[in-house]
Amino acid sequence: MSVVGEVTGVWGLLTKAWGWYAERRDPAFRCASRLIHAFEAHGITRPQIMRVLPLQGMPAKPELTMADFSRPGTLKSKLSPQLLDWAADYLNVQRAWFDGGGVRPHVVVDHYKQPADYRLWFESRQAQAPQVFRALSVWKATGLRLDEDGCGEGPLCLVYQETSEGLDGAERSRYWLLSDHWSLHHPPCVENMVATVAVARSMGMVVTGCDMPPTKLSQLEAGKLLLPAAALLKQGSWHPEDLVSPLPGKESARRQALWQGAQRWLAQEHRS
Repeated sequence: MSVVGEVTGVWGLLTKAWGWYAERRDPAFRCASRLIHAFEAHGITRPQIMRVLPLQGMPAKPELTMADFSRPGTLKSKLSPQLLDWAADYLNVQRAWFDGGGVRPHVVVDHYKQPADYRLWFESRQAQAPQVFRALSVWKATGLRLDEDGCGEGPLCLVYQETSEGLDGAERSRYWLLSDHWSLHHPPCVENMVATVAVARSMGMVVTGCDMPPTKLSQLEAGKLLLPAAALLKQGSWHPEDLVSPLPGKESARRQALWQGAQRWLAQEHRS
């Protein structure tokens, strides 16, 4: 390695160390760092952030410039409740996550044991955002099969995504987590997943399945990984809809048991 390469490597380590220290010692730095990180995770680079800010409705800090978003240290003095409120809504992350504490970044809509309630929630999203492309994705650990007995352990994550046009022809997506620490080894969780897939398909929604590194799924549920960042880590795909409507010759006792369980959960009355 050249001297320049060594210096660059050391400087990078020092920068990371300082960022780690500052994030824990300075709440404003941590807030600014999380704000920038959230935009970048959603595919919006630091120079692009100014382009998506509203022209009106943010009077507290009109002096924001493109340079302010270059580093957390320069942004922290320009933070305002209005900016953070808007960013949380635009990116669909928890507002309290910017402030720190134990709050996870993603918005969770969990109707465990009441999967029929997802229909009402999907309908509300259709009313609020009628022009977006919407999809439901089921994330599980790589290599595990849900159509076999003893499918293994690990997180089972249901992710709802709305996609619309973004900057420069790119797509802009917002994400919701529709499960809260659901587990593959717990049959009611898998049955509720199948029921939710059935609801989504009955509404004409695209349903996909993704294989993910199990450690990354655990980080996601712990709030240490943003949903759009996790979505980039897909290692393969599978077809959750096969658990609702199996392909010819692919029926199994396991699939039938899951479907019967899903129907029982769907028969539960809606929450008041």
